[in-house]
Amino acid sequence: MRLRGTEGDRRRRESRSGSDPHEFVIEDSLGYLVNRVARSMAHELGAELRPAGVGVGQWAALMFLWASDGMSQAELSRVVAIEPPTMVRTIDRMERDGLVVRVPDPDDGRVTRIHLTDRGRSLRDGLVPKAVAVNATNLGRLTPSEGRTLRRLLRKLAGEPEPAASR
Repeated sequence: MRLRGTEGDRRRRESRSGSDPHEFVIEDSLGYLVNRVARSMAHELGAELRPAGVGVGQWAALMFLWASDGMSQAELSRVVAIEPPTMVRTIDRMERDGLVVRVPDPDDGRVTRIHLTDRGRSLRDGLVPKAVAVNATNLGRLTPSEGRTLRRLLRKLAGEPEPAASR
């Protein structure tokens, strides 16, 4: 296996007609490309969220809590797809910033429920359109058909079912 990743390597690769199956070209790596797009979009979203005092790391937790307030820390960790210790630190920051409160579950003392504060709830209507705009800006680089195909393929790679409305 050969690794390639320099500008000269890219020019040589682009001038070849075939590709070597034993060659790993960083710029063509699916992981690299998906990560690069995700980081770029997170940077754009972060710039939109920052004036409201919300970090990108808090964004996913807010979205799920807006949809289902009162989730347990474990549930939130699972749906946001981050490790429990990272979720604990995220909730610590959100609590410090007045976005959420931790409330013991009345039926199970081992469980802590995360509830939005008035401030946490009030941010939804101002922040969701900003996230929609970041998505629209990025999808605007594609045709509508390409955008649908991209979403479908990303869901497939993530092992998620296609929404019924898309079928």
